[in-house]
Amino acid sequence: MILKILDLNINPSDCLQILDSIQSNLSSLTKFSFLNVNVYIALRARKEKQLLTDLNQYSALFADGIGIYWASKFLYGKNGLCERINGTDLYYKVLELAEKNEYKVFFFGGDEKHIVSLEARLKALYPNLNISGIVARDLSFSKKILEKLNQSDSDILFLGLGTPYQEKWVATLGKKCNIPIQVSVGSGIDFLSGAYKRAPKLFRKFGLEWLFRLLIEPKRLWKRYLVGIPTFIFLIIKQKIFGKNQI
Repeated sequence: MILKILDLNINPSDCLQILDSIQSNLSSLTKFSFLNVNVYIALRARKEKQLLTDLNQYSALFADGIGIYWASKFLYGKNGLCERINGTDLYYKVLELAEKNEYKVFFFGGDEKHIVSLEARLKALYPNLNISGIVARDLSFSKKILEKLNQSDSDILFLGLGTPYQEKWVATLGKKCNIPIQVSVGSGIDFLSGAYKRAPKLFRKFGLEWLFRLLIEPKRLWKRYLVGIPTFIFLIIKQKIFGKNQI
C-alpha cells in the first residue's frame, strides 16, 4: 500500500526493507533511485509543479522525519508508517551495507570545503568502504561529471545537490547514469563529512532534530519550521477531512 501524503506517494518501507531493496536491485542490475521526503520537500512540491514532476521520476519516495511519520499515523492509523525513519541514520546503514558487501560508493555533492574531510571521516567509520569517487556539489549538470560517474563502475551514488537540483538531476540525467542505486541525500554529505553537527541523541529520540537545527541557524530556518510546520499540520488535517488517502 502506498501512502498519499499531500501530493506525494510515500512508500511505507522501513529501514530494513529499504536496504533489502538496494540489495535486490543490485543483484538484478536494476536501476533504483530514491529520496527520503521530509515536510519541507512535501510543502515545496505543492507549490512547484516542476519539482513534483521530478519527484515522480524516482523509483520510490520514502519518509524522513517526525512530520511525515506523524502525518501517516494521523491519516492511516495502524496502516501508517511502522517506523520513524531519519534520513541521516539511513545513510549510515547504507554505508554499513556497502562496506559489508564491498559495494563501490560514489559521492557527488556537498560543499567543496566540506568534502575535504569526507573520505578520512568515512574511512575512520568504515575502514573497508570502497569509495570510488568524490565530487563537490556542481549545479551545472555537467556532462564531464556524468562521464566521471559512468567511468567509476560504482554501485551506489550518494547525490547531495539539495532540493530541487538533485530531483532535477535524477529526472534528467539519472537514466543516463549507469550507477544502479541513486540515493538523493540533500545535505547528507555535509553531515557525513562532519561539517554539519547532528542534534544530540535526546533531540533525535523525541523527533526534535528540526528544533536543534532551528536553534543553530534561526535566521535561515525560522520560516521553514515556524511557518512550515503549522502549514503542514493544517494541510494534513484538511486532507483527512476532505482528501483521498490510500492508493
